[in-house]
Amino acid sequence: MSDRRIQESPVSPIARRFVTKVDRRKFVGRGIALGLGTVAVSGFAAGKRAEAQESGGPVSLTVWLNGEPGTTNAITEIFDQYEAEHPDVTIETTFVGSSLFNPTLLPALNAGEGPDIWMGGTGPGQPAALIAAGHALDLTPYFCELGWNEVIPEEIVSYTSSEGKLWAVGDSVETTLMFYNKDIFAEHGLEVPATWTDLANAVEVLKAAGFAMPIGLGGADKWPISHWQSMLWGRFAGPEGVDNVMYGDGRWDEEPFVQASAKLKEMNDAGWFGPNPLAELQDDVVAQFWRGDVPMIYTGPWIIADAVRDLGDEIGKFSVFQVPPPIEGDPIYPTQDIGTGWYTNSQTANPDVAADVLNFLLFRDESRGLLLESGDSVPVGEIDLTAVELPALLEEVFNQTNQHRDNGTIHAFLDTVTPATMTDVTYDGLQALLAGQMTPEEFNAAVQAAWEAAKAENLHLQPGGVECTTS
Repeated sequence: MSDRRIQESPVSPIARRFVTKVDRRKFVGRGIALGLGTVAVSGFAAGKRAEAQESGGPVSLTVWLNGEPGTTNAITEIFDQYEAEHPDVTIETTFVGSSLFNPTLLPALNAGEGPDIWMGGTGPGQPAALIAAGHALDLTPYFCELGWNEVIPEEIVSYTSSEGKLWAVGDSVETTLMFYNKDIFAEHGLEVPATWTDLANAVEVLKAAGFAMPIGLGGADKWPISHWQSMLWGRFAGPEGVDNVMYGDGRWDEEPFVQASAKLKEMNDAGWFGPNPLAELQDDVVAQFWRGDVPMIYTGPWIIADAVRDLGDEIGKFSVFQVPPPIEGDPIYPTQDIGTGWYTNSQTANPDVAADVLNFLLFRDESRGLLLESGDSVPVGEIDLTAVELPALLEEVFNQTNQHRDNGTIHAFLDTVTPATMTDVTYDGLQALLAGQMTPEEFNAAVQAAWEAAKAENLHLQPGGVECTTS
């Protein structure tokens, strides 16, 4: 183990998510695949590895990571490998919790005390402020010279760039779907639901069997509710309907979105999420799910890595399925987004070394395989799945996504691709909706008003893209 210091942050996490959740502009099935289930050669440009900057002395880089203090994971392991190969470089990591946008980052950067590299969101909000303040290094030269442009899909580049410059390296493909306990289903004669009626019947059977919370939901943390909102809004409106609002003249208070909000409230009122999901924390609910106290939970593959470690062979009791279409006859649109952007401080004393660390972490075949096998991250771009050994449950997640990919995909995390002001309204509104303090119409109207206000100030996602010219 290297002498890299694992520092603790005073920041309290809003939610324990390993990565923040951010979407991309196009959808897999209608653009370039992000890598889930792709069997292909990674296509890295041989010989394009950056060499560490010749500084004439030791180099120290500070990196702020999403996660809880004391975390060790595939990223820290890869950093250890980098240090072993570059003995003059020390990487100091600080885990800053898992809030959507780290509230201490901008003040630290303004004070000249920020990290050399940090993980962060790529949607509207804090990244725009960091870029406008000149804190993010323009990564375009490395993007072009190191061959990153041959790996990162164009759609992801559009989320991490503006004015023709790349500000962050997009990372981590995410999806959401229903995890379930196979033993509980078998014990109560339940099959995987093929229709919405099947799902409703399964919930009733489980309630009658004494499960107070048939589907786990940590509503006290707000963001888990938005996973349901994102999926249902996308299912009712379809990928094109969501795109029409995000990049056209559509509105969030149009009928399909109101119907989706009404469906979410109907599910809650019928006890699908238990008697009071707003009193539940997501960490606690996930723990109850793995213990067998909660039969189902709608979440993402980021919960798998810890479970594989903690449960051992017991992980085989669990599987996943796509939530059936709420409207009979509609297709299943899988959810899919990217989760993280890797930024470099424009004031770093060692920009070439920082870029080399990112290159080693995100574009080296061995590192990408380790990230994927760990369950911590699914790298963007094409991946040779035959060269890695994955947890069976993670393979099932990939298979479920791939099975319906051709239908087009929808946003998994609308909370991070929409303006931060709208996300605040959405989070509070979702709790109010489930509590019966807002009607679906009132909720959607509030979201639309926040959207209009943000658009008037150009706080929504702007078109991006980077071109690499050859001399």
